[in-house]
Amino acid sequence: MPRLSHLTVPHGTRLPDRIGKVKSLRTLHGFMLPMDSLEGIIGLGELTALSDLEFSFPNGGCTGLSKAAWMTALSTSLDKLGNLKQLRVNPFDVFKQVVALRADALSSLSPPFRNLELLDLKYGCTFSQVPRWIGHLHSLRELYIGAKRVLEEDVALIGTRLPSLIILSLRILGIPTERIVIGGSTGFLVLSWFWFDCDGMSFLAFEAGAMPALRELELVLDGHEWDKAAPAGLHHLLSLEKITTMRARYGGKRQRLTATGEDDTALIRSVFQEAADTLPTRPEFELSTSQKIRPMEEED
Repeated sequence: MPRLSHLTVPHGTRLPDRIGKVKSLRTLHGFMLPMDSLEGIIGLGELTALSDLEFSFPNGGCTGLSKAAWMTALSTSLDKLGNLKQLRVNPFDVFKQVVALRADALSSLSPPFRNLELLDLKYGCTFSQVPRWIGHLHSLRELYIGAKRVLEEDVALIGTRLPSLIILSLRILGIPTERIVIGGSTGFLVLSWFWFDCDGMSFLAFEAGAMPALRELELVLDGHEWDKAAPAGLHHLLSLEKITTMRARYGGKRQRLTATGEDDTALIRSVFQEAADTLPTRPEFELSTSQKIRPMEEED
């Protein structure tokens, strides 16, 4: 099929070892990367015409080869895909638990993604910290990313180095170690949608001039681990029209109840409705009835 341009398969379909032969591909969706062979992963690097790539990882770990060799092969192949405009990495399921790949090996990428407009690594990968190469993706319009540790300087890197960013989804595992303050010098001049997934809501603060075009703020939290606070300085978001709060759970775990046997709905609604009512823009507040499934972290 020398002229095949777009190939989408059911999610979980194994990536063929000889995928590199189909050099005309521009779209590749749905494949699961094999973890017992490097041939298909190396073949990805031959698809230099790709502009839209979406893949996932399989159940379990590497078989017959080291994790380091596998990640090195993936990193090398991605380094060759200079025409990508969209890249999505999905999590895999292990016994009905959604698991994110530890992806620090990808932190050393030097990706030539000058045309990349969408990067979605939020639930498929977990970094120890935000990779520095994110700041070189100057054409990026949508970024979805998760990390164990996010510092104020990481947020500033995203805000000041990605001038076209209109959507940001940031997932932080656990409670941050220091406050993240977003102000007028942090950038985000055209950002209109911000999704913040973290149980330490009080560690996020806005100052004058922050995110001047932001219209929607979505906050994801575990009602059991949440620090029972809203982000500070919401009144500085002068274009804000809507605040949405969504509860999170891990993998297949059900929502936990409080000591009184009740869920956390009333407290969440009280804290964020009160915060919304005091803002000058009087944004709409919505407590979503659905729950966001957070990925479990991959085991060693």
